[in-house]
Amino acid sequence: MKTMTFYPTIFHTNPVAYKMSDIWELTEYNAYDVLLKNAMATEKGVSEMILNITQFAAIDETGKEHLIMDFDQTSRVNLKGSHTGLFLKTKEAVNLDPGKYTKFRFYLGGSGNSLILKDKSEKRFSGRRYLDFEIRKGLEISAENKKPLILRFDFVPYTLASYFKPLTKLFKRQKSTVGKLVNSFAQ
Repeated sequence: MKTMTFYPTIFHTNPVAYKMSDIWELTEYNAYDVLLKNAMATEKGVSEMILNITQFAAIDETGKEHLIMDFDQTSRVNLKGSHTGLFLKTKEAVNLDPGKYTKFRFYLGGSGNSLILKDKSEKRFSGRRYLDFEIRKGLEISAENKKPLILRFDFVPYTLASYFKPLTKLFKRQKSTVGKLVNSFAQ
């Protein structure tokens, strides 16, 4: 008698009945895709930011600020560059007045903000109330077509040497921390 392998998962149907309208709402195509750039981050070579955000606002062409979200407590958010393929997406359509917007502003909490540079070193970041990100090519919102936002950040990618940094630390010889006073007693 001949044996036949049987794979039962092939014949199973998907237990969740999808509605195409629900799938479309969750896709990236049904959202405003925005690339954000910060001059300070580019200048310092930032690859990642960990920020305590208290408020999130949009700034229009005239310089008027429109509050998008006010967080009850500080929200710790990890912002990664677009080179990683990761982004932030709002759950629903953002309640903004129709018009053209040029910047997004993140209001920061007093502590817990840090920058991770392209060589994977971490730097504390304090002394600023907010951080402005310029919207590349602007964002135009119309009254009849409200969509969620996808925020991508234009940060500097990690350098190749940063991936080998843990290995170089492992093989680096430990320096002796013996002071001059201890050396004088050894004779």
